[in-house]
Amino acid sequence: MIRIFTLFAFIQIACAAQAQNFPWGWGPEIYVNQIGSTITCTAFDPALDMTRTQSFTAVSNWTHEDGVVATVSLVGTVQGIVYDIELGNFSVGQFNSFTGTTITNRDGVIAWVSASGTLGAAIYDPFQHQWRSGQFSSSSGNQLQNRDGVVSWVSSAGVVGAAVYDPALSTWRSEELSSNTGNTVRNADGVVAWVSSAGSVGAALYDPSMHAWRTGQLSTNAGNATVLGQGVVAWKSTSGSLGAAAYDFETNVWESGQFSTAASNSMPTITGGTVEWTNMNGPQRYGYTSAHQWQNNALTSLQCEYYPINASGSAEPHIAYLWCLSIGASSYSHNCDDGHTITRRWGWKAYADDGVYYPTLSISNASNTSTCNGELALISTQIDAVRTRSNLNAYFVDGGLQVRNDVPLGQVQVFDASGRCVATTMTNANACELPGPFALGIYAIRAGGNGTVSTVRVCNAR
Repeated sequence: MIRIFTLFAFIQIACAAQAQNFPWGWGPEIYVNQIGSTITCTAFDPALDMTRTQSFTAVSNWTHEDGVVATVSLVGTVQGIVYDIELGNFSVGQFNSFTGTTITNRDGVIAWVSASGTLGAAIYDPFQHQWRSGQFSSSSGNQLQNRDGVVSWVSSAGVVGAAVYDPALSTWRSEELSSNTGNTVRNADGVVAWVSSAGSVGAALYDPSMHAWRTGQLSTNAGNATVLGQGVVAWKSTSGSLGAAAYDFETNVWESGQFSTAASNSMPTITGGTVEWTNMNGPQRYGYTSAHQWQNNALTSLQCEYYPINASGSAEPHIAYLWCLSIGASSYSHNCDDGHTITRRWGWKAYADDGVYYPTLSISNASNTSTCNGELALISTQIDAVRTRSNLNAYFVDGGLQVRNDVPLGQVQVFDASGRCVATTMTNANACELPGPFALGIYAIRAGGNGTVSTVRVCNAR
């Protein structure tokens, strides 16, 4: 199933678009050198054709992965660092100051938890050129997992929660999933699963088509223990009752089944999404088939679910978010239709030019490969695309639009996302106000004065 989203809810200052020429969605690799409590970050900027460096002080601990550097200070301040090629500089965010904070940095997501249990996460949004952070829980004794873009946690009292960044909403989406005593949590391939001390098993994933966490209560047998892999959660009780579940992308519900109640059942394993175990009758297996049901003695069918999201609307540079929710896969490859490939389950993607692109996702396990296709219509507004490095700025105040520059504005024109001119004025001043009202959405403002033509894009998001 293919679902395509278009979003007009971001802020963007236009600057020279660069094709993505690094192997991940965040930026070029950053190399870190530490002397005492100071680290120096170094990255090569392919647009400027030069090496850039920046130093950061009062660093107690740090980690770097996939072009993202995370640091924490002695007082618990968490900091995220990426190199943004569009801005031509390092982009830095500070998120938290709690005593005893520890950090994780994986797959582009920085997550942290303090000694008292305060927990949050941050991700860099390359379209907004901003770090986007959220605080999700402050329960005592929170334990943190950060994997495949999903942050999950469980408190000492058993409260389970999870969070993921939704680029279509430009916000973190978190939810409390369970509060049973003694819950333990697993997190892999976008799925969070848990089991309580009494044996209650549940699972959840974030469905971007519904912009919501989707949970399922799967079993309540005493003594259940769980395994999780390739989008499938399986469990076995102390009496031998065994079952599994997977999220059905067609019906948007968890589909579960109980497979066997033999006391001799071994603990199941998951291989390529297929649940396997042994009992007194020998090897056994159940698979989740293309008919969207669990079947005895069958392999799980690779099920490819692709969500390529146009995160930038009609603005430039064109930023897409490639979101994969699949069953049975252990490896992923996005052919981005511009000569670039991303071998991750998900990631950001920058496209240099206008056009319609048809990214293809290939998913594989040890025995099979499956593909599914997406479509991204990345078309700019119809305004003149001339840009300068001037200080043209625009922002909304009480429904009106204020425009400022460091030179006289001259003729000011406001275009909506379809390229239609919706407001205009003429001034020799460096600032002006257009009263509006302006509906919610992205606008392009063009100002020409002293022979200089500049454009800037802003969003009326409130």
